[in-house]
Amino acid sequence: MNYSNSNRLRLTGKLIKGERHYLLQCANESVWRLNFLDAKIPKDSTEVTIEGVQSGVDGIDVDWVGAKK
Repeated sequence: MNYSNSNRLRLTGKLIKGERHYLLQCANESVWRLNFLDAKIPKDSTEVTIEGVQSGVDGIDVDWVGAKK
């Protein structure tokens, strides 16, 4: 489930390691570039929920990440 409050986002999707950044592919096929601040990065290709602040058009500064439940 995806939530937005102004620039703050909570998104769920598949974590993918790209060439330059980690990416989050959501169920609606939207793709977000992730900038991990202090959050521990889980293994890629796992379903995760992230929280953070939107950075630019397609970026998120992630401050929390957890396994999808």
